[in-house]
Amino acid sequence: MPVPAKKRKSSDLSGLFREIFFSSDEKNIPFGMTFVYSPENFEQKKLGTVFGVVKISDTSPDSSYVANLLASVIKKEYFSKPDRPPADAFEASLRKANLALSELAREGSVKWIGKLNFAGGALEKNNLHFSKIGTTAILLLRNGAVADIGDGADDELPAPDSHPLKTFSDISSGKIDQGDCLIFTTSDLLEIFSLEEIRQHGRNFPREEFQGILSASLTANSDLSGAIVVNVVPEEEALGAIPKENFALQSVPRAAEQKIPARPGHISHMDMPPNRVFSSPEAKSSGSIYISESDEITSQKSFWEKILSALKKISAGGKNTAIFFWKKIASFFRNINWRKIFSALGSAILFAIRSFKKIDWRKRSVRIGAAAGGAIALAVVLLLIFRSPASENSPAIGTSPAPAENLDSVPAAVSEDTNAKKIENVSEVAPLPPGAREPVLLGDSLFALAEEKSILKISLSNGEVKKVDSDIAGGKFVLAAAMPDLGTIFILTADKKVISFTPSNERFQENNISFPDNFNATDAKTYLTYAYFLDSAANQIYRYPRAEGGFGDRQDWLKFGADVKAATGFAINEDLFAASRNQITAYLQGKKNESLNFENPNVPLAIDKIYTAPDFENIYVLDNKNRRVTAFSKDGKIAAQYWNASIAGIKDFTVDEKNKLVYIQKNDSLQKFSLE
Repeated sequence: MPVPAKKRKSSDLSGLFREIFFSSDEKNIPFGMTFVYSPENFEQKKLGTVFGVVKISDTSPDSSYVANLLASVIKKEYFSKPDRPPADAFEASLRKANLALSELAREGSVKWIGKLNFAGGALEKNNLHFSKIGTTAILLLRNGAVADIGDGADDELPAPDSHPLKTFSDISSGKIDQGDCLIFTTSDLLEIFSLEEIRQHGRNFPREEFQGILSASLTANSDLSGAIVVNVVPEEEALGAIPKENFALQSVPRAAEQKIPARPGHISHMDMPPNRVFSSPEAKSSGSIYISESDEITSQKSFWEKILSALKKISAGGKNTAIFFWKKIASFFRNINWRKIFSALGSAILFAIRSFKKIDWRKRSVRIGAAAGGAIALAVVLLLIFRSPASENSPAIGTSPAPAENLDSVPAAVSEDTNAKKIENVSEVAPLPPGAREPVLLGDSLFALAEEKSILKISLSNGEVKKVDSDIAGGKFVLAAAMPDLGTIFILTADKKVISFTPSNERFQENNISFPDNFNATDAKTYLTYAYFLDSAANQIYRYPRAEGGFGDRQDWLKFGADVKAATGFAINEDLFAASRNQITAYLQGKKNESLNFENPNVPLAIDKIYTAPDFENIYVLDNKNRRVTAFSKDGKIAAQYWNASIAGIKDFTVDEKNKLVYIQKNDSLQKFSLE
């Protein structure tokens, strides 16, 4: 009889460690470091792993060996007595570090005092002990939420005249769960990303890609930085027994940070800082670190949650399909010209009655002719039904009405459509030269491509327009996409080169990138430090990670079964949204997001452009034909439809959601209107 499998205990956990360290100048390397030290023998195994990030703000020669000294002392003391509990070993290692720093001060090396930044910890099974000083952070990602569990710890740097023995005086302890992700980092990471952005990236990207984003961002935006990312996994996975492919950070879609009251015996890091466990190295405390309301998510609960989620998706899909077909059927019968059909049928019947009286039905040829005539009559009636419009000039069934010749008119149905709002004022921001295209927002300016190889910088405050010419050999500028994380605009040329433009110094630079054969980009966008290119003809979206000197290896982002052959553009928020002429399709991690369907307005969309950004609440589409910009919420509902007669002949548009403004580009001007 088989023995039932035992439920995995929380103690059967381990950490997968990823060290990230970057220095833009080789001379600065000694002033920072990351370290991860694991047991070297069986006796030390129960102590787990000790690790940390160090950065010294002072770069004088006297401070060049402080980081290495700290790491060496902590490692040696932590593993020196294997019989000690891990909490005691971590405390002892920090006390020994204090003594070592004190000795440095006695010898006259004091420039590092007040400029030492450290975040370190010890991980043993499901127990975490940690400490920090200076401008560092310790983050916990769990169940789609994020918390700075080091917030409230010793953020203040020791004053230059303080005693070094007091350098490390604050230690916290808590329990971690399977699926947790810990980030010990210098302050540089929180200068690049907000906690909300880190939460979104942890939710949307698998483990390796998430770590790659952190690494690329620190490399691109700092001179000296470090981070250690710890993914908490079952012990056998850490040993390599379980395949690591397709492992993503445990998350709940679009979960918001929660404010949860602290419970007895637990440390809540969402509404209070961690317990100041050691105000001196003699006091201890412990608890469970948690974010969600559930202390433990069992595999059984997770299973049923997945089943319920799948049933909801099936139900939503069936409902949406039924609504779609009902609308089609209703539209079909609504647009039939019944008067014309009945009139034709009445005439045909009268004619038949009169004719039948004169027919000699005994002749075989007459019977054959009657059958043929009946078939022809039936065909005529069916033809009238299936191409019967409301009037001779109406469009075919299922298509939107043709735009009126008068550009100042707006289809009456649009003004009465779902959440329709009339735009009262459209004002000019700046005149534009002929040929301006591809407007992109970056900072407090808007940029657009112009002529063959020029870029326009348009001040949104005073409308001033400045043209900057590129002197790099290459083809005409075709597509442009801003990468806010790097403060850079990337431009695709007609000869398949990528040129970067940095507004701060108005510098153009060619970037390394390798496109596939017959590459033909329809649209280009960025997300974090990735560049995305839509190639409709190839039915693929290519993703390129930022790398030194340009971009790294291409990834075919769309998975098998996706279809973007009809797509004319796309935008990226938490999902990627591909737009064809009359519909929007959402993709998540390269696969069609079946749970997200966009609501259809009463007047069908005629999409020209689509726009959104990672921190946006809505997805926006430009519909020249119906003089509107439609905003969809993240769940696909129509949030608002902004219409005005002047929304016609628009080449492109972009949205500043923070300031509630939409910028629309005509042939000779940049205009704007308010979303309020």
